[in-house]
Amino acid sequence: MKVFTKDNVRFVFKTELLIGNEIAQTLPKHLRDNFWNNIGVVVDKGVYENNNYVSELVNLLENQMKKVILLVNEMPEPTYDFLDEVKGNFEKYELDCFIGIGGGSTIDLSKGLATLKTNKKNAIYYRGFGKVIERPLPVIAIPTTAGSGSEVTPYAVFIDTEENWKFGINSEFNYPKLSFLDPNVLDSCPDSVFASSGMDAMTHTLESFVAKNATELSRIFSYKAFKLLYENLVQISEGNKSIQVRTDLLVGASCAGIALMNSGAGPAGALSYPLGVYFNVPHGIAGSVFLPGVIKYNVDHGYNDYYKLYDLVFREKSISNKKKSYIFAEKITELSASLGIPTSLQGFGVNSDDDANKIIDNSMQLEAAFDQNPVNFKQNQVVELVNSLR
Repeated sequence: MKVFTKDNVRFVFKTELLIGNEIAQTLPKHLRDNFWNNIGVVVDKGVYENNNYVSELVNLLENQMKKVILLVNEMPEPTYDFLDEVKGNFEKYELDCFIGIGGGSTIDLSKGLATLKTNKKNAIYYRGFGKVIERPLPVIAIPTTAGSGSEVTPYAVFIDTEENWKFGINSEFNYPKLSFLDPNVLDSCPDSVFASSGMDAMTHTLESFVAKNATELSRIFSYKAFKLLYENLVQISEGNKSIQVRTDLLVGASCAGIALMNSGAGPAGALSYPLGVYFNVPHGIAGSVFLPGVIKYNVDHGYNDYYKLYDLVFREKSISNKKKSYIFAEKITELSASLGIPTSLQGFGVNSDDDANKIIDNSMQLEAAFDQNPVNFKQNQVVELVNSLR
């Protein structure tokens, strides 16, 4: 972890967060206040068709704004080819901003469309860091899952189908200007999505907490995120989906995103990408299956700071910090299981050596994330981890 007195530290948070019950209904006012009258709206199909609050919100926009161009997104994991395809829906219109209403993939899609509205090359050209030259249109995010953190981060992740690689358009321009955390948009969220998105945020939280680039300031958000996420995911596993629980999960996921973008990712998050690309596993669930193994590996090799998170939510204090850290890994496994998430790779269809090698080989494209782990984690460790979960 970086220390203010010894290291230079940069901390970024560029999004205005609006949090509260039915806060999304104030969206037209905020648009008018910013003189944004011609709007591109990207909304997740499942949410649009199954959540009356969301469909009424879209109707509200269509009735009160000068122009609304609507795209109902059916693609759960958008590709760069898909981004190029749907940008045509908006090309002939002069727009002031984009609104993304959905999970991380839909919000990312709105960021990608905002980028391509002002940057005219094919989408794949902008994959990576620092490729976006012209400032994209502003983006407003309304997350309908509590997990990805896309509502506060500058990343827009897509699948490169040619290289079988999931990597984003990453630009300082891509921070959403406004994000609305409204528990009503989670009304129709299935249990499986609460689980996958919640454990996505949990992965962000735990890996940002231990990352080498973490700071005392980023850890404030990691601490808050972990407490909110753990306690309220337990509530979800017990069937409690109250407004308070849903609000706390949304806030926890945003705190996790803030921590992540100011510290760094880690092995579990990196390994989730090939599991998604090759086996169509939702990103959050994919990361969570690797998370306990990474924690145990770190503790085995002398890293015990997990006890600081353990002490936030668990009562037994009269044990060593190392013991707390081991128990912490077990508690994360138990949480995943209580949410119905497989705790081995077989549960995701990874059955053969070839299947395992796809994950191992593809993950090395994200070696920079491994380098953020607090102890040495290289390809040998990837092999061991993957094989231990088969």
